[in-house]
Amino acid sequence: MTYLALYREWRPRTFGEIIGQEHITRTLKNAVEAGRVGHAYIFCGARGTGKTTAAKVLAKALNCTGREGAEPCNRCESCRAVNEGISVDVIEIDAASNRGIDEIRDLREKIRFAPAAGRYRVYIIDEVHMLTSEAFNALLKTLEEPPRHAVLILATTEPHRVPLTILSRCQRFDFRRIIPADIIKRLKEVAAGARLEVEEEALRLIARAAEGGLRDALSILDQAAAFGGMKVTEAGVHQILGTVRTDALDRMAGCLAAGDAGRALRLVSELAGEGKDLRLFARELAGYLRALLLEKISPGTPAGEAWGDTARMAAQAAEFSEAGLVRAVEIIARAEQDMKWSAMPGIVLELALVKACRPEAGWDLPSLAARVAGLEEKIKLLAPAEAPVKKPPAAAKAAFAPRQAAPAPVPVAVPALPQKQVQEAGGPGGPAEAVSLEQVREAWEDLMNAMRKERLPLYTNYSKAAPLAVKGRVLVVGFPEGEALFKEIAEMPENKKYFEGLLGRFFKGEWQAAFKFYRGRIPLPRRREAPAEPVADVKRRFGGEEITLDDEPGDSLF
Repeated sequence: MTYLALYREWRPRTFGEIIGQEHITRTLKNAVEAGRVGHAYIFCGARGTGKTTAAKVLAKALNCTGREGAEPCNRCESCRAVNEGISVDVIEIDAASNRGIDEIRDLREKIRFAPAAGRYRVYIIDEVHMLTSEAFNALLKTLEEPPRHAVLILATTEPHRVPLTILSRCQRFDFRRIIPADIIKRLKEVAAGARLEVEEEALRLIARAAEGGLRDALSILDQAAAFGGMKVTEAGVHQILGTVRTDALDRMAGCLAAGDAGRALRLVSELAGEGKDLRLFARELAGYLRALLLEKISPGTPAGEAWGDTARMAAQAAEFSEAGLVRAVEIIARAEQDMKWSAMPGIVLELALVKACRPEAGWDLPSLAARVAGLEEKIKLLAPAEAPVKKPPAAAKAAFAPRQAAPAPVPVAVPALPQKQVQEAGGPGGPAEAVSLEQVREAWEDLMNAMRKERLPLYTNYSKAAPLAVKGRVLVVGFPEGEALFKEIAEMPENKKYFEGLLGRFFKGEWQAAFKFYRGRIPLPRRREAPAEPVADVKRRFGGEEITLDDEPGDSLF
Protein backbone atom coordinates (compact mmCIF):
# COMPACT_ATOMS: atom_id res chain seq x y z
CA MET A 1 0.00 0.00 0.00
CA THR A 2 1.23 3.49 -0.86
CA TYR A 3 2.52 5.44 2.13
CA LEU A 4 0.20 8.18 3.41
CA ALA A 5 1.47 11.27 5.16
CA LEU A 6 0.74 11.32 8.88
CA TYR A 7 -1.73 14.20 8.63
CA ARG A 8 -3.75 12.23 6.05
CA GLU A 9 -3.51 8.88 7.79
CA TRP A 10 -4.49 10.34 11.16
CA ARG A 11 -7.17 12.75 9.92
CA PRO A 12 -10.10 12.75 12.40
CA ARG A 13 -13.10 10.73 11.23
CA THR A 14 -15.60 11.67 13.92
CA PHE A 15 -16.56 14.84 15.75
CA GLY A 16 -14.99 13.49 18.94
CA GLU A 17 -11.57 13.17 17.30
CA ILE A 18 -11.45 16.85 16.31
CA ILE A 19 -9.42 18.60 19.00
CA GLY A 20 -9.49 22.18 20.12
CA GLN A 21 -12.83 23.04 18.46
CA GLU A 22 -15.38 21.86 21.02
CA HIS A 23 -17.53 24.96 20.50
CA ILE A 24 -18.04 23.92 16.87
CA THR A 25 -18.29 20.14 17.14
CA ARG A 26 -20.87 20.39 19.91
CA THR A 27 -23.06 22.72 17.84
CA LEU A 28 -22.87 20.53 14.75
CA LYS A 29 -23.59 17.34 16.69
CA ASN A 30 -26.66 18.86 18.32
CA ALA A 31 -27.89 20.12 14.94
CA VAL A 32 -27.49 16.67 13.36
CA GLU A 33 -29.25 14.91 16.25
CA ALA A 34 -32.14 17.39 16.27
CA GLY A 35 -32.49 17.42 12.48
CA ARG A 36 -31.85 21.19 12.36
CA VAL A 37 -29.11 21.18 9.74
CA GLY A 38 -28.69 24.47 7.91
CA HIS A 39 -28.48 24.75 4.16
CA ALA A 40 -25.20 26.74 4.14
CA TYR A 41 -22.20 26.93 6.47
CA ILE A 42 -18.96 28.87 6.30
CA PHE A 43 -15.95 27.62 8.27
CA CYS A 44 -13.31 30.30 8.97
CA GLY A 45 -9.93 29.96 10.62
CA ALA A 46 -6.18 29.59 10.23
CA ARG A 47 -4.65 26.80 8.21
CA GLY A 48 -4.56 23.34 9.72
CA THR A 49 -7.23 23.94 12.37
CA GLY A 50 -9.78 21.42 11.05
CA LYS A 51 -12.10 23.27 8.65
CA THR A 52 -12.10 20.73 5.80
CA THR A 53 -12.01 17.83 8.26
CA ALA A 54 -15.10 19.11 10.07
CA ALA A 55 -16.86 19.60 6.73
CA LYS A 56 -16.19 15.97 5.74
CA VAL A 57 -17.29 14.63 9.12
CA LEU A 58 -20.53 16.64 8.84
CA ALA A 59 -21.10 15.32 5.32
CA LYS A 60 -20.59 11.74 6.53
CA ALA A 61 -22.95 12.26 9.46
CA LEU A 62 -25.71 13.59 7.17
CA ASN A 63 -25.64 10.56 4.85
CA CYS A 64 -24.54 7.82 7.28
CA THR A 65 -26.90 4.84 7.36
CA GLY A 66 -25.48 3.35 10.58
CA ARG A 67 -25.17 6.52 12.59
CA GLU A 68 -25.36 6.30 16.36
CA GLY A 69 -26.38 9.66 17.74
CA ALA A 70 -24.55 12.32 15.77
CA GLU A 71 -21.30 10.46 15.04
CA PRO A 72 -20.81 8.74 11.66
CA CYS A 73 -20.15 5.02 11.86
CA ASN A 74 -17.30 5.00 9.27
CA ARG A 75 -18.37 1.45 8.36
CA CYS A 76 -21.31 1.93 6.01
CA GLU A 77 -20.87 2.29 2.27
CA SER A 78 -21.53 6.04 2.34
CA CYS A 79 -18.93 6.72 5.05
CA ARG A 80 -16.31 4.58 3.35
CA ALA A 81 -16.89 6.36 0.06
CA VAL A 82 -16.36 9.75 1.71
CA ASN A 83 -13.20 8.53 3.48
CA GLU A 84 -11.82 7.25 0.18
CA GLY A 85 -12.83 10.40 -1.70
CA ILE A 86 -15.10 8.62 -4.22
CA SER A 87 -18.55 9.63 -2.96
CA VAL A 88 -20.85 11.00 -5.65
CA ASP A 89 -22.98 12.80 -3.07
CA VAL A 90 -20.10 14.72 -1.45
CA ILE A 91 -18.40 17.01 -3.95
CA GLU A 92 -15.23 18.93 -3.05
CA ILE A 93 -14.45 22.03 -5.10
CA ASP A 94 -11.15 23.90 -4.91
CA ALA A 95 -12.11 27.53 -5.41
CA ALA A 96 -8.49 28.48 -6.04
CA SER A 97 -8.50 26.58 -9.35
CA ASN A 98 -12.25 26.77 -10.08
CA ARG A 99 -12.83 30.42 -9.37
CA GLY A 100 -14.67 31.65 -12.44
CA ILE A 101 -18.33 32.22 -13.20
CA ASP A 102 -18.48 29.19 -15.53
CA GLU A 103 -17.66 26.78 -12.70
CA ILE A 104 -20.35 28.32 -10.48
CA ARG A 105 -22.89 28.09 -13.31
CA ASP A 106 -22.03 24.41 -13.63
CA LEU A 107 -22.56 24.00 -9.87
CA ARG A 108 -25.97 25.71 -10.13
CA GLU A 109 -27.02 23.25 -12.82
CA LYS A 110 -25.84 20.11 -10.99
CA ILE A 111 -27.07 21.05 -7.51
CA ARG A 112 -30.67 20.54 -8.64
CA PHE A 113 -30.13 16.81 -9.16
CA ALA A 114 -31.17 14.55 -6.29
CA PRO A 115 -28.49 12.63 -4.35
CA ALA A 116 -27.55 9.23 -5.74
CA ALA A 117 -27.60 7.22 -2.51
CA GLY A 118 -27.79 9.38 0.60
CA ARG A 119 -30.27 11.95 1.88
CA TYR A 120 -28.18 15.01 1.08
CA ARG A 121 -25.96 16.25 -1.69
CA VAL A 122 -23.11 18.11 0.04
CA TYR A 123 -20.86 20.64 -1.71
CA ILE A 124 -17.60 21.57 0.06
CA ILE A 125 -16.03 24.70 -1.49
CA ASP A 126 -12.52 25.15 -0.10
CA GLU A 127 -10.68 28.51 -0.16
CA VAL A 128 -13.92 30.20 -1.18
CA HIS A 129 -12.36 33.68 -0.89
CA MET A 130 -10.54 32.97 -4.17
CA LEU A 131 -13.76 33.19 -6.21
CA THR A 132 -14.14 36.19 -8.47
CA SER A 133 -16.76 38.84 -7.74
CA GLU A 134 -18.82 37.61 -10.71
CA ALA A 135 -18.69 34.05 -9.36
CA PHE A 136 -19.85 35.26 -5.94
CA ASN A 137 -22.77 37.07 -7.56
CA ALA A 138 -23.74 33.93 -9.46
CA LEU A 139 -23.63 31.93 -6.22
CA LEU A 140 -25.90 34.30 -4.29
CA LYS A 141 -29.31 32.99 -5.39
CA THR A 142 -28.30 29.34 -5.05
CA LEU A 143 -26.85 30.02 -1.62
CA GLU A 144 -30.00 31.79 -0.47
CA GLU A 145 -32.55 29.21 -1.69
CA PRO A 146 -30.84 25.91 -2.50
CA PRO A 147 -32.80 22.68 -3.09
CA ARG A 148 -33.96 20.93 0.08
CA HIS A 149 -31.54 18.07 -0.50
CA ALA A 150 -28.46 20.34 -0.87
CA VAL A 151 -26.02 21.52 1.81
CA LEU A 152 -23.19 23.92 0.98
CA ILE A 153 -20.12 24.15 3.23
CA LEU A 154 -17.68 26.96 2.46
CA ALA A 155 -14.19 27.07 3.98
CA THR A 156 -11.79 30.01 4.02
CA THR A 157 -8.71 31.30 5.79
CA GLU A 158 -9.56 34.91 4.87
CA PRO A 159 -13.20 35.64 5.72
CA HIS A 160 -12.67 39.39 5.25
CA ARG A 161 -12.36 38.75 1.51
CA VAL A 162 -15.76 37.08 1.32
CA PRO A 163 -18.60 39.50 0.44
CA LEU A 164 -21.02 40.32 3.24
CA THR A 165 -23.89 39.16 1.05
CA ILE A 166 -22.36 35.66 1.15
CA LEU A 167 -21.56 35.73 4.86
CA SER A 168 -25.09 36.81 5.77
CA ARG A 169 -26.57 33.75 4.05
CA CYS A 170 -24.41 31.23 5.95
CA GLN A 171 -24.00 29.99 9.49
CA ARG A 172 -20.49 31.09 10.40
CA PHE A 173 -18.11 29.01 12.54
CA ASP A 174 -14.71 30.41 13.53
CA PHE A 175 -12.05 27.76 14.12
CA ARG A 176 -9.53 28.70 16.81
CA ARG A 177 -5.82 28.07 16.78
CA ILE A 178 -5.11 24.93 18.78
CA ILE A 179 -3.23 25.49 22.03
CA PRO A 180 0.23 23.85 22.38
CA ALA A 181 -0.94 21.48 25.14
CA ASP A 182 -3.59 19.93 22.85
CA ILE A 183 -1.14 19.69 19.97
CA ILE A 184 1.44 17.91 22.15
CA LYS A 185 -1.20 15.49 23.40
CA ARG A 186 -2.27 14.64 19.85
CA LEU A 187 1.33 14.27 18.68
CA LYS A 188 1.95 11.74 21.44
CA GLU A 189 -1.07 9.73 20.32
CA VAL A 190 0.07 9.76 16.69
CA ALA A 191 3.66 8.91 17.63
CA ALA A 192 2.49 5.95 19.69
CA GLY A 193 0.27 4.72 16.86
CA ALA A 194 3.02 5.17 14.27
CA ARG A 195 5.63 3.57 16.58
CA LEU A 196 7.84 6.63 16.68
CA GLU A 197 10.35 7.35 19.43
CA VAL A 198 10.02 11.01 20.36
CA GLU A 199 11.56 13.39 22.90
CA GLU A 200 9.34 15.64 25.01
CA GLU A 201 11.35 18.75 24.11
CA ALA A 202 11.02 17.89 20.42
CA LEU A 203 7.22 17.82 20.74
CA ARG A 204 7.24 21.21 22.47
CA LEU A 205 9.37 22.64 19.70
CA ILE A 206 7.04 21.23 17.04
CA ALA A 207 3.99 22.64 18.84
CA ARG A 208 5.58 26.11 18.91
CA ALA A 209 6.56 25.97 15.25
CA ALA A 210 3.06 24.85 14.20
CA GLU A 211 1.55 28.13 15.47
CA GLY A 212 -1.77 26.55 16.33
CA GLY A 213 -2.14 24.34 13.25
CA LEU A 214 -2.30 20.59 13.87
CA ARG A 215 -1.70 19.72 10.22
CA ASP A 216 1.57 21.67 10.26
CA ALA A 217 2.57 19.90 13.47
CA LEU A 218 1.94 16.47 11.95
CA SER A 219 3.88 17.42 8.81
CA ILE A 220 6.89 18.49 10.90
CA LEU A 221 6.65 15.29 12.94
CA ASP A 222 6.59 13.25 9.72
CA GLN A 223 9.64 15.07 8.39
CA ALA A 224 11.54 14.73 11.67
CA ALA A 225 10.79 11.00 11.78
CA ALA A 226 12.24 10.59 8.30
CA PHE A 227 15.29 12.66 9.29
CA GLY A 228 16.01 10.69 12.46
CA GLY A 229 15.07 7.21 11.27
CA MET A 230 11.82 6.82 13.25
CA LYS A 231 13.40 8.73 16.15
CA VAL A 232 12.39 12.35 16.71
CA THR A 233 14.91 14.39 18.72
CA GLU A 234 15.07 18.03 19.68
CA ALA A 235 18.35 18.50 17.82
CA GLY A 236 16.87 16.97 14.68
CA VAL A 237 13.84 19.25 14.77
CA HIS A 238 16.11 22.27 15.26
CA GLN A 239 18.10 21.27 12.17
CA ILE A 240 14.95 20.82 10.11
CA LEU A 241 13.37 24.12 11.14
CA GLY A 242 16.56 26.17 11.36
CA THR A 243 15.65 27.32 14.86
CA VAL A 244 17.96 27.83 17.83
CA ARG A 245 18.02 25.87 21.04
CA THR A 246 16.09 27.14 24.04
CA ASP A 247 19.30 27.70 25.97
CA ALA A 248 20.31 30.33 23.39
CA LEU A 249 17.05 32.15 24.04
CA ASP A 250 17.73 31.84 27.78
CA ARG A 251 21.17 33.38 27.34
CA MET A 252 19.83 36.23 25.24
CA ALA A 253 17.08 36.94 27.77
CA GLY A 254 19.74 37.01 30.48
CA CYS A 255 21.71 39.58 28.47
CA LEU A 256 18.64 41.78 28.14
CA ALA A 257 17.85 41.50 31.85
CA ALA A 258 21.43 42.42 32.80
CA GLY A 259 21.72 45.16 30.16
CA ASP A 260 24.82 43.46 28.72
CA ALA A 261 24.73 44.63 25.10
CA GLY A 262 28.22 43.33 24.34
CA ARG A 263 27.38 39.76 25.29
CA ALA A 264 24.12 39.97 23.33
CA LEU A 265 25.94 41.07 20.18
CA ARG A 266 28.50 38.28 20.56
CA LEU A 267 25.67 35.75 20.80
CA VAL A 268 24.12 37.11 17.59
CA SER A 269 27.51 36.79 15.89
CA GLU A 270 27.74 33.15 17.02
CA LEU A 271 24.29 32.36 15.64
CA ALA A 272 25.09 34.05 12.33
CA GLY A 273 28.31 32.03 12.14
CA GLU A 274 26.29 28.83 12.56
CA GLY A 275 24.10 29.83 9.60
CA LYS A 276 20.96 30.50 11.63
CA ASP A 277 18.20 32.67 10.19
CA LEU A 278 18.40 35.81 12.32
CA ARG A 279 14.86 36.89 11.50
CA LEU A 280 13.57 33.52 12.67
CA PHE A 281 15.67 33.95 15.81
CA ALA A 282 14.13 37.40 16.39
CA ARG A 283 10.66 35.90 16.02
CA GLU A 284 11.46 33.15 18.52
CA LEU A 285 13.02 35.64 20.92
CA ALA A 286 9.91 37.83 20.79
CA GLY A 287 7.76 34.79 21.54
CA TYR A 288 10.02 33.76 24.40
CA LEU A 289 9.99 37.24 25.93
CA ARG A 290 6.21 37.31 25.55
CA ALA A 291 6.00 34.07 27.51
CA LEU A 292 8.20 35.62 30.21
CA LEU A 293 5.94 38.68 30.30
CA LEU A 294 2.82 36.55 30.72
CA GLU A 295 4.57 34.56 33.45
CA LYS A 296 5.56 37.81 35.14
CA ILE A 297 2.07 39.32 35.04
CA SER A 298 -0.02 36.17 35.47
CA PRO A 299 2.00 33.19 36.75
CA GLY A 300 0.90 29.77 35.55
CA THR A 301 -0.45 30.84 32.14
CA PRO A 302 -0.54 28.16 29.39
CA ALA A 303 1.84 30.24 27.24
CA GLY A 304 4.82 28.96 29.21
CA GLU A 305 3.96 25.28 28.73
CA ALA A 306 5.32 25.26 25.18
CA TRP A 307 8.72 26.43 26.44
CA GLY A 308 9.32 23.65 28.95
CA ASP A 309 10.16 24.14 32.61
CA THR A 310 7.74 26.69 34.08
CA ALA A 311 9.90 27.08 37.21
CA ARG A 312 12.83 28.15 35.06
CA MET A 313 10.58 30.58 33.20
CA ALA A 314 9.35 32.08 36.47
CA ALA A 315 12.92 32.51 37.75
CA GLN A 316 14.01 34.26 34.57
CA ALA A 317 10.91 36.47 34.52
CA ALA A 318 11.80 37.64 38.03
CA GLU A 319 15.02 39.17 36.66
CA PHE A 320 13.00 41.67 34.61
CA SER A 321 10.64 44.46 35.56
CA GLU A 322 7.25 44.53 33.88
CA ALA A 323 8.12 47.76 32.09
CA GLY A 324 11.44 46.31 30.93
CA LEU A 325 9.79 43.20 29.50
CA VAL A 326 7.10 45.22 27.73
CA ARG A 327 9.77 47.42 26.19
CA ALA A 328 11.92 44.44 25.14
CA VAL A 329 9.00 42.63 23.49
CA GLU A 330 7.99 45.79 21.65
CA ILE A 331 11.52 46.48 20.38
CA ILE A 332 12.25 42.90 19.24
CA ALA A 333 8.83 42.46 17.59
CA ARG A 334 9.27 45.72 15.68
CA ALA A 335 12.77 44.67 14.65
CA GLU A 336 11.47 41.35 13.31
CA GLN A 337 9.10 43.25 11.02
CA ASP A 338 11.83 45.68 9.92
CA MET A 339 14.19 42.79 9.14
CA LYS A 340 11.72 41.51 6.57
CA TRP A 341 12.29 44.54 4.33
CA SER A 342 15.92 45.28 5.13
CA ALA A 343 18.88 44.29 2.98
CA MET A 344 20.96 44.00 6.18
CA PRO A 345 18.72 42.26 8.72
CA GLY A 346 21.61 41.49 11.05
CA ILE A 347 22.26 45.19 11.67
CA VAL A 348 18.57 45.77 12.40
CA LEU A 349 18.62 43.01 15.03
CA GLU A 350 21.86 44.25 16.60
CA LEU A 351 20.55 47.81 16.91
CA ALA A 352 17.35 46.50 18.47
CA LEU A 353 19.28 44.48 21.04
CA VAL A 354 21.40 47.50 21.98
CA LYS A 355 18.24 49.57 22.46
CA ALA A 356 16.69 46.81 24.56
CA CYS A 357 19.81 46.54 26.74
CA ARG A 358 20.45 50.26 27.07
CA PRO A 359 17.44 52.55 27.45
CA GLU A 360 19.63 55.60 26.88
CA ALA A 361 20.31 54.45 23.30
CA GLY A 362 16.72 54.97 22.11
CA TRP A 363 14.71 58.07 21.28
CA ASP A 364 11.22 56.75 21.84
CA LEU A 365 9.10 57.79 24.81
CA PRO A 366 9.82 54.65 26.93
CA SER A 367 13.57 55.19 26.45
CA LEU A 368 13.31 58.83 27.43
CA ALA A 369 11.17 57.94 30.43
CA ALA A 370 13.76 55.38 31.54
CA ARG A 371 16.53 57.93 31.19
CA VAL A 372 14.60 60.60 33.06
CA ALA A 373 13.88 58.14 35.87
CA GLY A 374 17.57 57.33 36.13
CA LEU A 375 18.53 60.99 36.19
CA GLU A 376 15.95 61.74 38.88
CA GLU A 377 17.37 58.97 41.05
CA LYS A 378 20.86 60.44 40.67
CA ILE A 379 19.55 63.92 41.47
CA LYS A 380 17.98 62.62 44.67
CA LEU A 381 21.38 61.34 45.75
CA LEU A 382 22.97 64.72 45.02
CA ALA A 383 20.23 66.79 46.71
CA PRO A 384 21.01 68.42 50.13
CA ALA A 385 19.71 66.76 53.28
CA GLU A 386 17.55 69.74 54.21
CA ALA A 387 15.47 71.62 51.68
CA PRO A 388 16.43 75.31 51.44
CA VAL A 389 13.98 77.72 53.03
CA LYS A 390 12.33 79.81 50.37
CA LYS A 391 12.27 83.55 50.90
CA PRO A 392 8.89 85.26 50.63
CA PRO A 393 8.10 86.37 47.07
CA ALA A 394 9.05 89.91 46.20
CA ALA A 395 5.47 90.65 45.15
CA ALA A 396 4.23 89.90 48.69
CA LYS A 397 6.86 92.22 50.21
CA ALA A 398 5.96 95.02 47.82
CA ALA A 399 2.28 94.80 48.75
CA PHE A 400 2.99 95.81 52.37
CA ALA A 401 6.04 98.09 51.90
CA PRO A 402 5.50 101.89 52.28
CA ARG A 403 5.50 103.82 49.07
CA GLN A 404 8.82 105.57 48.45
CA ALA A 405 10.23 107.77 45.78
CA ALA A 406 11.58 105.76 42.89
CA PRO A 407 15.38 105.86 42.57
CA ALA A 408 16.96 107.06 39.39
CA PRO A 409 17.17 104.24 36.84
CA VAL A 410 20.57 102.60 36.63
CA PRO A 411 21.52 101.01 33.29
CA VAL A 412 22.51 97.35 33.44
CA ALA A 413 24.19 95.10 30.94
CA VAL A 414 21.98 92.03 31.57
CA PRO A 415 18.19 92.29 31.08
CA ALA A 416 16.33 92.34 34.38
CA LEU A 417 14.78 89.07 35.55
CA PRO A 418 11.82 88.49 37.85
CA GLN A 419 12.82 88.84 41.51
CA LYS A 420 11.39 85.40 42.29
CA GLN A 421 14.03 83.60 40.19
CA VAL A 422 16.89 85.62 41.72
CA GLN A 423 15.84 84.77 45.26
CA GLU A 424 15.31 81.06 44.57
CA ALA A 425 18.68 80.81 42.88
CA GLY A 426 20.43 81.86 46.05
CA GLY A 427 20.70 85.64 45.65
CA PRO A 428 23.53 87.67 44.20
CA GLY A 429 26.89 86.40 45.22
CA GLY A 430 25.46 83.42 47.13
CA PRO A 431 26.51 79.82 46.53
CA ALA A 432 24.63 78.01 43.73
CA GLU A 433 22.06 75.55 45.10
CA ALA A 434 21.03 72.24 43.52
CA VAL A 435 18.23 72.85 41.03
CA SER A 436 15.58 70.16 40.52
CA LEU A 437 13.57 69.37 37.42
CA GLU A 438 10.43 70.60 39.20
CA GLN A 439 12.04 74.01 39.83
CA VAL A 440 13.02 74.32 36.18
CA ARG A 441 9.51 73.41 35.04
CA GLU A 442 7.95 75.92 37.46
CA ALA A 443 10.23 78.67 36.12
CA TRP A 444 9.92 77.58 32.48
CA GLU A 445 7.16 80.09 31.66
CA ASP A 446 9.17 82.99 33.11
CA LEU A 447 12.24 81.82 31.23
CA MET A 448 10.28 81.71 27.96
CA ASN A 449 8.85 85.19 28.62
CA ALA A 450 12.37 86.56 29.04
CA MET A 451 13.39 84.89 25.77
CA ARG A 452 10.35 86.36 24.02
CA LYS A 453 11.38 89.89 25.04
CA GLU A 454 14.99 89.43 23.98
CA ARG A 455 14.86 87.04 21.01
CA LEU A 456 11.37 86.59 19.64
CA PRO A 457 12.35 84.30 16.69
CA LEU A 458 14.16 81.94 19.05
CA TYR A 459 11.18 82.01 21.44
CA THR A 460 8.97 80.79 18.58
CA ASN A 461 11.42 77.94 18.02
CA TYR A 462 11.08 76.92 21.72
CA SER A 463 7.26 77.06 21.72
CA LYS A 464 6.97 73.26 21.72
CA ALA A 465 10.03 72.52 23.85
CA ALA A 466 9.86 71.16 27.38
CA PRO A 467 12.47 70.35 30.06
CA LEU A 468 13.04 66.59 30.37
CA ALA A 469 15.76 66.17 32.99
CA VAL A 470 18.31 68.04 35.10
CA LYS A 471 21.68 66.63 36.15
CA GLY A 472 23.87 69.03 38.05
CA ARG A 473 24.11 72.08 35.80
CA VAL A 474 23.02 70.24 32.64
CA LEU A 475 19.43 70.68 31.41
CA VAL A 476 17.98 68.20 28.89
CA VAL A 477 15.42 69.98 26.70
CA GLY A 478 13.05 67.91 24.59
CA PHE A 479 11.41 68.69 21.26
CA PRO A 480 8.48 66.65 19.87
CA GLU A 481 9.56 63.78 17.65
CA GLY A 482 9.40 64.93 14.04
CA GLU A 483 10.37 68.54 14.81
CA ALA A 484 13.98 68.08 13.71
CA LEU A 485 14.23 71.64 12.36
CA PHE A 486 13.41 73.17 15.77
CA LYS A 487 16.05 70.97 17.41
CA GLU A 488 18.69 71.91 14.81
CA ILE A 489 18.00 75.63 15.31
CA ALA A 490 18.33 75.25 19.09
CA GLU A 491 21.66 73.41 18.65
CA MET A 492 23.21 76.23 16.60
CA PRO A 493 26.22 77.51 18.62
CA GLU A 494 24.95 81.08 18.93
CA ASN A 495 21.45 80.05 20.00
CA LYS A 496 22.72 77.38 22.39
CA LYS A 497 25.15 79.84 24.02
CA TYR A 498 22.35 82.36 24.54
CA PHE A 499 20.05 79.74 26.07
CA GLU A 500 22.79 78.52 28.43
CA GLY A 501 23.43 82.10 29.49
CA LEU A 502 19.72 82.59 30.12
CA LEU A 503 19.73 79.53 32.37
CA GLY A 504 22.70 80.95 34.26
CA ARG A 505 20.87 84.22 34.87
CA PHE A 506 17.82 82.41 36.20
CA PHE A 507 19.47 79.71 38.31
CA LYS A 508 23.06 80.96 38.84
CA GLY A 509 26.20 79.20 37.75
CA GLU A 510 27.43 78.01 34.36
CA TRP A 511 24.83 75.82 32.65
CA GLN A 512 24.93 73.50 29.68
CA ALA A 513 22.00 72.42 27.51
CA ALA A 514 21.37 69.14 25.68
CA PHE A 515 18.56 68.60 23.20
CA LYS A 516 16.60 65.37 22.62
CA PHE A 517 13.34 64.21 21.03
CA TYR A 518 10.31 62.96 22.96
CA ARG A 519 6.93 61.41 22.21
CA GLY A 520 3.60 62.17 23.79
CA ARG A 521 2.87 65.21 25.94
CA ILE A 522 4.87 66.57 28.89
CA PRO A 523 2.64 68.64 31.21
CA LEU A 524 4.13 71.79 32.70
CA PRO A 525 2.81 73.42 35.92
CA ARG A 526 0.75 76.55 35.48
CA ARG A 527 2.43 79.57 37.09
CA ARG A 528 0.29 81.63 39.45
CA GLU A 529 0.03 85.19 38.21
CA ALA A 530 1.44 87.87 40.54
CA PRO A 531 -1.03 90.53 41.68
CA ALA A 532 -1.33 93.40 39.24
CA GLU A 533 0.57 96.61 40.04
CA PRO A 534 -1.30 99.46 38.28
CA VAL A 535 1.32 102.13 39.11
CA ALA A 536 4.14 100.07 37.63
CA ASP A 537 1.98 99.32 34.56
CA VAL A 538 1.37 103.06 33.99
CA LYS A 539 5.10 103.77 34.36
CA ARG A 540 5.90 101.05 31.82
CA ARG A 541 3.29 102.16 29.31
CA PHE A 542 3.93 105.95 29.43
CA GLY A 543 7.58 106.12 30.45
CA GLY A 544 6.95 108.29 33.51
CA GLU A 545 8.12 108.14 37.09
CA GLU A 546 6.27 108.23 40.39
CA ILE A 547 6.30 111.62 42.25
CA THR A 548 5.58 112.10 45.96
CA LEU A 549 4.14 115.53 46.93
CA ASP A 550 5.13 116.93 50.36
CA ASP A 551 3.36 119.69 52.37
CA GLU A 552 0.53 120.12 49.90
CA PRO A 553 -2.63 121.81 51.29
CA GLY A 554 -4.86 119.09 49.93
CA ASP A 555 -3.07 116.36 51.88
CA SER A 556 -4.97 117.13 55.05
CA LEU A 557 -8.21 116.20 53.34
CA PHE A 558 -7.11 112.58 53.12
